Amino acid sequence: MLWFWMAFAIALAVVLVMGEPALRVLVAIKARQAIREDAPERHRSKAGTPTMGGVLIVTGLVMGVLLTLGIQAALAQQTLTRVWDPAVFCTTVLAFAGIGLLDDYLIIRRGKNLGLKARQKLLMQFAVATAFVAYLYLGGERGVTTALQLGDWRLDLGAWYYPLAAVFIVALSNAVNLSDGLDGLAAGLSLIAASALGSIGSLRETSWLLQGAGALGGACAGFLQYNRYPARVFMGDTGSLALGAALALLAILAKVELVAMVVLLVFWIEMLSVVLQVISFQTTGRRIFRMSPLHHHFELIGMHETRVVTMFWIAGLLCGGAGYLMAWLNR
Repeated sequence: MLWFWMAFAIALAVVLVMGEPALRVLVAIKARQAIREDAPERHRSKAGTPTMGGVLIVTGLVMGVLLTLGIQAALAQQTLTRVWDPAVFCTTVLAFAGIGLLDDYLIIRRGKNLGLKARQKLLMQFAVATAFVAYLYLGGERGVTTALQLGDWRLDLGAWYYPLAAVFIVALSNAVNLSDGLDGLAAGLSLIAASALGSIGSLRETSWLLQGAGALGGACAGFLQYNRYPARVFMGDTGSLALGAALALLAILAKVELVAMVVLLVFWIEMLSVVLQVISFQTTGRRIFRMSPLHHHFELIGMHETRVVTMFWIAGLLCGGAGYLMAWLNR
């Protein structure tokens, strides 16, 4: 776990050092959060809070990965299977952050929660995800890259693996985006998921997963210093889209996709609550939840925001523990 903690510490330090200056810049350029019109009433007080703080997360993540790689290279301890993986990982995460940045900019400019249209955002996300899976295809090995594995069980998806991988990346990116509705919720869940993936990497001695997960966890831990209740800054789509993509890419590159599905279960439940709500309302005219995503439902039944976040963090810890146990039993 040495490289996990090395990357974690670097990313954490980068975010903490940049934090206050970045907040001043966001305030100066009037990058203020616009609240959805149907949001719970208590969220009205959050209007005007600086947003686009995801820039801090992405910077910490990329710096954590690159500086850790530099240290490994200096010590001649790099164990990368494919030398281009870190560069492609960072580039893809930055591309998703760029999509989110554009969305945040349009929301700020218009003064209301109307950024990119859903179709536009999805097209951009799939374009980036397709470029990533094209990289996988060009450097892949049939039966290895295209296989899902858990212990001795293997399922080779063949050519179907690549489009499914693209869907996985885009879906998780949007799932994290949907989870970013309460102070510290998405950042805390991502920290927990990254730590779980890092622990799983320690079982397999997969250095790439260790340093990538460590940098992601450290960046989220640093951001929580400014994003925990009451939040001084929001990550915006800049951060949430990048976080989801980063988690998906780590799972794919380290070949722990099945275990990651369990680790990331809270994000999938948040997305499922939105899907079920839409289907129910359009087919029956009734809502299953008072509001979706699910965390808003708990708010509207009377739970305080901090209690909801704590409950979801505990659920995230349980899912991370279950994923680690699954990996340990099948190591």
